[in-house]
Amino acid sequence: MAAKNDHFIFYIAFVTMICCYFLPNRSWVEAQRGGFSVELIHRDSPKFPFFNQLETTSERTINALRRSIARLSRFTPTYISKTGAQSDIRTNQGEYLMNISIGTPPFEILAIADTGSDLIWTQCHPCAHCYKQDAPLFDPKSSYTYRKLPCSSRQCQTFPDHSCSIEANETCLYSISYGDKSFSNGDLAIDTITLGSSTGGPTVTLPKTIIGCGHNNEGSFSEKGSGIIGLGGGAVSLISQMSSLISGKFSYCLVPFFSESGVSQINFGTNAAVSGSGVVSTPLIKKPPEVFYFLTLEAISVDDDKLEFTGSSLGTSEGNIIIDSGTTLTLFPQDFYSKLEASVASKIDKTH
Repeated sequence: MAAKNDHFIFYIAFVTMICCYFLPNRSWVEAQRGGFSVELIHRDSPKFPFFNQLETTSERTINALRRSIARLSRFTPTYISKTGAQSDIRTNQGEYLMNISIGTPPFEILAIADTGSDLIWTQCHPCAHCYKQDAPLFDPKSSYTYRKLPCSSRQCQTFPDHSCSIEANETCLYSISYGDKSFSNGDLAIDTITLGSSTGGPTVTLPKTIIGCGHNNEGSFSEKGSGIIGLGGGAVSLISQMSSLISGKFSYCLVPFFSESGVSQINFGTNAAVSGSGVVSTPLIKKPPEVFYFLTLEAISVDDDKLEFTGSSLGTSEGNIIIDSGTTLTLFPQDFYSKLEASVASKIDKTH
């Protein structure tokens, strides 16, 4: 299917780019030596609270391919050129979810972990219009650390697409719209984020974290999740907001989604270091928009046939590919895909 779209960007799946290894069982969040780790839950994993036992492996694979194609539109040149907080994706297409807690006392939510988004937002009570959600809504009145941000605040000005309420104190409002006409509107606020179990064990507390409290949310959002955990490179992402704690470092380690023994994790701070035989590194390229993580692809080899990458709509030099947590497929521009397909076919022909 990738070869049929003239504007396909080379898009490397979360699953294919990261060095995956199995880890011993640990507490849900492990905070030590300046680092900590949080469990990631694949939407097709038996550990997912809403796991569908009736789906076959084939059906899950097909659905993953469809989600990958649906997410592609956010990486078109039209989106890349935008500076606002709009996003051309179907927001229920994320692959991995995280448990975090918002407020004091902590209120646990399960939301999509998305390296292609910035804002942390969840549906909130009262909700003028809410999409169907299996879990209870977060009620900001139940948290004594929740505060709406003034429209004049530095934090409000940091968010690209904000407006001011008509209240006397003019609080900050956010608005995010998506390519399929889904949207989330609500209050931009600060509250305490807790990474870890609220029922015991080590936790990491992040006070005064900027979040979106969505009171008007409609569209194709997944009822299995309560919102988005933005892990992108922009100013209001979870990564950026706790940058001083983790020195801007994070990594993730993924096991097969059908595994019942291994644990997928996202690692922060000193825990983010990946070492061992066969480990290699490549630099991230900083370029606009800040939300995305860019890499440089030079070539792909098929046996002894080296195919120079001819570039994508992102350009032909540095930062010509994007890595993203919400897809399973690897996608190419049509011309490069055709060359790769021909090379693979010729190698197969030679073996028969």
